[in-house]
Amino acid sequence: MQAQEKRANTAQLCKKVADGAMDNGADVEYFDLYSYDFKGCMSCFSCHLKKNFENPLCFWRDDLKEILKTCLNADAIVLGTPIYYGSISSYAQAFLERLLFAADTYLIDEDGNRVSKIKKEVKTAMIYTMNVPKEMDYFNGEDQLAIMRGYLSAIFGECEALYAYDTKQFKQYSAYVNNMFDAEHKEESEKIQFPKDLEKAYKLGQRISG
Repeated sequence: MQAQEKRANTAQLCKKVADGAMDNGADVEYFDLYSYDFKGCMSCFSCHLKKNFENPLCFWRDDLKEILKTCLNADAIVLGTPIYYGSISSYAQAFLERLLFAADTYLIDEDGNRVSKIKKEVKTAMIYTMNVPKEMDYFNGEDQLAIMRGYLSAIFGECEALYAYDTKQFKQYSAYVNNMFDAEHKEESEKIQFPKDLEKAYKLGQRISG
């Protein structure tokens, strides 16, 4: 594990995935992207030069370089992110831009599919956490968020998703300006629903490492 222990919702779910994978005999490396200094794709196009066609690693040098190397050598990649305004976090977006664009190509095969530089099947998964209940998902997130999973599937292989709705956002709701969410309901959700989400995350780790 390569990050300090954190107890936020997304971190707990990712840790459960890691636990499930390790209990299945897998070697796991865990990265907290917030602990690193990096940018999204800079459109330098070095990864698309003819001389670099076989290299799926982003050429930009910053803290993300070694993490990307680890991902490209892995048999499975899981990314957890909170949802902000119906979209993944800026850190998750930047990570995926750098991971995907260098592994992708501007080539089309005879069936009309984009050609990937990744020559092995890599299982991938996305974990999404949000404080709104499923019925309030007015951003239609499951459709919008599926777009990025489509790219992961096309470039790496099978991609699945775990949605954690109605998560507890604050330790003490009375300290914050808020009349949208009921503190007692959030306490109940944390006690009843979140353990179920943690169990789903553990089983995801078991599946993806199988």
